[in-house]
Amino acid sequence: MAKKWLLFKQLAKKSWIEFRRYFFNSMGGIITLYVVFLVIFMGYKGIAGAAGPDLGTSIEGILVGYVLWFLALSAYQDVAYSIQNEARQGTLEQLYMSVHNFGWVIGLQQIVNAFYSLLVASVLTFFLMLTTGKWLTIDMLSLLPLLILELICFAGVGFALGGLMLIFKRIDSYMQIVQFVLIFFVAAPAKSFMKLMPGTWGAHLIQKVINGGEGLLEFAWQDLLLAVVISLAYLLLGVVIYRICERKAMQAGTLGHY
Repeated sequence: MAKKWLLFKQLAKKSWIEFRRYFFNSMGGIITLYVVFLVIFMGYKGIAGAAGPDLGTSIEGILVGYVLWFLALSAYQDVAYSIQNEARQGTLEQLYMSVHNFGWVIGLQQIVNAFYSLLVASVLTFFLMLTTGKWLTIDMLSLLPLLILELICFAGVGFALGGLMLIFKRIDSYMQIVQFVLIFFVAAPAKSFMKLMPGTWGAHLIQKVINGGEGLLEFAWQDLLLAVVISLAYLLLGVVIYRICERKAMQAGTLGHY
């Protein structure tokens, strides 16, 4: 276990060094997300002004949905692009030959990435609230477990896409499609079979915590159990797809090719 802790610390150190070294690019990503939201927000205000005060979807709902979409993007892209970058740099096969199982390496890397994603999401949320003038009452004790479940769910999507990258090498166009599909899943009403889509039920519970003022302990245990089952199911499905693709790439001898 001490070796795994050392691995985790080194991965965290590596991510911090990359963040500092490419700070300008990192800030560019945050600014881009802020500008995109600004466009959405201004468009919403324009439509609301033309249609009247009751448009159905609140500014608070749009704000929360946008931050959830960012976390979804971060979770699945971190997994898929980490694998692609390792293959591009020629280090993917070296990771498979390390003393640590590759599953541990990529798994601990995603924990580090999740921490940074939550940190960036916190900063982004602050500036979005400052812009909209809508200050959300955030119960972190109730919100954090639900956010972690959302990250686990979308990490499963990332593992599936990462597996496809091992075989097809470049699937950037499909990655772009997925990011728009995620908007639908995060914003979709959690009714009937739609609640089983990745991120939909978790987003529903998060909206109830932030906009409805409900605490985690106020939810029915069936609702919480469903959130856990959905997240773990998508994670397991993503890992299974990754393992199948990994085996095919190894048999073809193209695991580290790009």
